Amino acid sequence: MSDIRKELIEALHYIKKFRGRVFVVKFGGDIFFEEEILESVALDLALLHELGIHLVVVHGAGVLISANMEKFGVDPKFIRGERVTNEETLDLMIGSLQHVNQKLVANINRENDICVGLTAGLFEAEKKNKELGFVGEVTSINSKLVGDLFDKGYLVVTTPIGIDKCGRLLNINADVAAGEISRSLEASKLIMLTQHVEGVLNKEGKLIRKLSVSEAKDLIKKGVIAEGMIPKVESGIKAISEGVDRVHIVKAGKHAILEELLTEEGTGTLLVK
Repeated sequence: MSDIRKELIEALHYIKKFRGRVFVVKFGGDIFFEEEILESVALDLALLHELGIHLVVVHGAGVLISANMEKFGVDPKFIRGERVTNEETLDLMIGSLQHVNQKLVANINRENDICVGLTAGLFEAEKKNKELGFVGEVTSINSKLVGDLFDKGYLVVTTPIGIDKCGRLLNINADVAAGEISRSLEASKLIMLTQHVEGVLNKEGKLIRKLSVSEAKDLIKKGVIAEGMIPKVESGIKAISEGVDRVHIVKAGKHAILEELLTEEGTGTLLVK
């Protein structure tokens, strides 16, 4: 059997298995600056949608937010991978997220109008703590809105902006937001795209192909999983503990999503129970 035929048969197996399922994809904001990768991700998402998979994309805008903050002389600060947000930087953050949202939606809709962008309204939140400032913790999700959009045949792209009971906007870590919505929608998969690393790395800097929840917790405790990878893995652990089947942490390369989902070997780290 030729390699191409074998790959097609393998892909067909996964396509049949995934049709009608809900996948949540977290899109790192740093990918925004890589036009070729951005277009590849958009094509992958459009294809998965056409194959009958229900998709919600939660994106950040980390690099753009930091760049805009620096233009105004504000130093970005992070605590355990989460951005400290004050009143001064909140508007910069929201504007950056809206810009990324519009560009990603435009890329996905290049061939057909299959995508709807949401900049707020999906997440209800409350302030997490004083230390992080205007950073929100999700208290509820408007799952009905997503379901209605799915029923109308749309793929959903949303910013991680929350609204509190007083109508104030709050910054939610995109990894955390993606984990929360994957659990709320009882998603089969949560896929987290990164730009600079292939997935979760061991202490020698090599990719870990498969990782159990207990192993992941141990690596966090030992400091092997650190900084920006912590929210990704912790959100994945929480998602799996509350019903999500699989969590994938994948470097966003050319058609990396399709390679991760439609081949046996994959390309990143698979987090399992």
